[in-house]
Amino acid sequence: MAKFSFLENNKLVIFILLIISSLFLLPLLGSYPLLGQWEPHYGRVAVEMMANKSWDWFLDPIYLGKHRFWSKPIFCFWMVFPFIKILGPTELAMRLPFALTGIGGVVLVWYAVKRLFNDSLRGFVSALIMLFLPYYYMISRQFMWDIPLIVLNFVAVVFVFVGARDNDKKLLRIGYAFFGIIMLTKGLLSIILPGGIFLIWMIASTQYDEGLKNIFKQYGDFFKKIRFLEGVVIFLAVSSWWYIYMIIKHGKPYFIEFFVRQHFGRMLGEIKKPDGPFEYYLWQGGLGFFPWIGFLVPALFMIGSQKENKKEERFMVLSFFFIVLFFTVSATKFPHYIAPASPFLAVILAVPFIKFLFDSKKSILYPISAVLAALLIGVIAKDLGSGMNYRDLLYIITTHRIQKWFGRVADLKPWLEHSVPIIIFFIVLPLVYIKSALLRKVSLIAFFISSIVFESYINFKFIPDVLNVFTPKKLVEKYKELKKPGDIIIDYHNWKNRSMYFYLGLNEPLYDFNSASSVVEEVKKHPNATVFITMKKNYVPQLRQKLLTELQIPLKKIMDDRVESYMEIELYKTSLTLKGQIDSSWKKNILSQKDIPSDIIFKHGTLGGKSVEIIGYKLNKNSFNPKEKLELDVYFKVLKKVTKDYKFFLHFDVYRGALPYSFKIDEYPLQGFYPTVDWKVGDIIKQHFVKTIPSGHPGGGIKIYMGLFRGSKRMKVDENKFNDGENRFILGTFNINIH
Repeated sequence: MAKFSFLENNKLVIFILLIISSLFLLPLLGSYPLLGQWEPHYGRVAVEMMANKSWDWFLDPIYLGKHRFWSKPIFCFWMVFPFIKILGPTELAMRLPFALTGIGGVVLVWYAVKRLFNDSLRGFVSALIMLFLPYYYMISRQFMWDIPLIVLNFVAVVFVFVGARDNDKKLLRIGYAFFGIIMLTKGLLSIILPGGIFLIWMIASTQYDEGLKNIFKQYGDFFKKIRFLEGVVIFLAVSSWWYIYMIIKHGKPYFIEFFVRQHFGRMLGEIKKPDGPFEYYLWQGGLGFFPWIGFLVPALFMIGSQKENKKEERFMVLSFFFIVLFFTVSATKFPHYIAPASPFLAVILAVPFIKFLFDSKKSILYPISAVLAALLIGVIAKDLGSGMNYRDLLYIITTHRIQKWFGRVADLKPWLEHSVPIIIFFIVLPLVYIKSALLRKVSLIAFFISSIVFESYINFKFIPDVLNVFTPKKLVEKYKELKKPGDIIIDYHNWKNRSMYFYLGLNEPLYDFNSASSVVEEVKKHPNATVFITMKKNYVPQLRQKLLTELQIPLKKIMDDRVESYMEIELYKTSLTLKGQIDSSWKKNILSQKDIPSDIIFKHGTLGGKSVEIIGYKLNKNSFNPKEKLELDVYFKVLKKVTKDYKFFLHFDVYRGALPYSFKIDEYPLQGFYPTVDWKVGDIIKQHFVKTIPSGHPGGGIKIYMGLFRGSKRMKVDENKFNDGENRFILGTFNINIH
């Protein structure tokens, strides 16, 4: 095995690891918006705490003026306070302490693995692999609680193991102190994860052929070796005082919310959080450990056949699988929950890389390892590119999801198509000449480099682009630009409201409503002001209709949050000073008989007991590619008075193709300007629909279903030949090309 003299110089190793990890975790850190609901939520809490004038401002989290932020402990708020003080409430201030933790974590993992195996090379390779695992670098660059857990849990577990093995009291005490910090970071996981690991290890390492008395003696010796009672004292000394303070101040409600609901409620699925099937973390692990996960099976085989450090190797494998299994059986499954397994996996994966890179002998294991790795990486890449296993909830980053109705924003597929074949090529290249150790080494170095290039694209390009989907920052900036004294901003059906609170700051109130009537009442309270409103696009017609009906004022669009084909939240303004200034351009869509184009596809089917006739429709084209714009005009005639308020629905379902797929449109008549209750008998209405074909669409023949609905009920389709059996009117067909 090759030796590297620089690994004997600890200071030099630390310096190299600091430089590499800093180059990967620090650039562009403050250049893109905070992530969706989490980063700005925690950031707002930290800012409010620092603005609080009470003596215990640094102890009791506060959100929107209420001391009821009880879902997380305190430690990560302490981490950001100094940076907010220096840099202000910026993206950089929120993320920098966690990036620095990630950088320090790389060094700590190197040291812990070096102590565990007495092998600086194993520590160095493990630390580098961990740095380039998506779970690790993504979480390191976000304001979230998990990077201290990932780092400190691994280091503390290894320190306690090594401390017990080597009778090193100092290392044991540091390990227990780290567990205490984890308790202040992630609560009872500081007990559950290491407790489960060491309990199973104790059971697995006990000799059971020497009688019951001897078994219990071994158990007792195990607890003595790890200095369990002393460890409990250290753990409680570090962490318990803050929880005692919180329970004294807030009493039973805090205890129930934090310890019962936020821990056991999550595990049992009693709170509304994401869930998934048993194999869920096979998918998410494939993404979170990509592409290094390809070498897991060869690594496990090599570890099983090794003669040295068998106890230490088994301990790492057990720890990895316990963490994955624990979160697998938990009812609540966020995609990043298995991230604490990252350092353990990196230690495992280091085995084949060290052997294949630094052993000059011919390796008979490499051909099998290369084929297995190439196949697994290829399958995962195909799933990511095609959306298979990720179609319904496509988790692009570790802490949030881009759901299927958002489309494939900042599509990763082209980059996968270019980079993954290169990665696989370098894995299998040594098979051309198995005997050449040099070819194997050069190829694996090229694999490392090409994988890091891929990870760099994700880290510095893809994630910043995607995070623009989850932010209303530019809407808030536009509001601040236009706002005059007395103007207000309302948040109406906008799931990005946590980001709104953060970016507006402490001195700008945000009126949060989910009722159109509440918005109307608030507008009345500010008769001379401009009222700005952010809302989901599908609620615009509803609110527009309410404002027109009750106040006779318009709703004027200012801008939206468009990113590529994605657009969800829009910024509007209205005011009582605009009364009577109604946009009448919608009236051009009320036609006479002679205005109906002769080239439409006529249907002449009816809905609602012959209340509404669907005259026909016209598409802008008959064949589309993914990402192309579909434009559809549908012509209706009002035959009877409609007494209830309905919306249009359109469903576009694959009826001829390899994969089922559906996308839809729900829309108010004429964007809410002309509700169905106002329709006049004899009206001929042209409704214009626009939809971008989803970029991940599998293609095929598409059938168009449409109708009118109110709540969960659809207006009846009168004739069987037009009724699909679910009161969906069969309008027509078109084709989406298969790529």
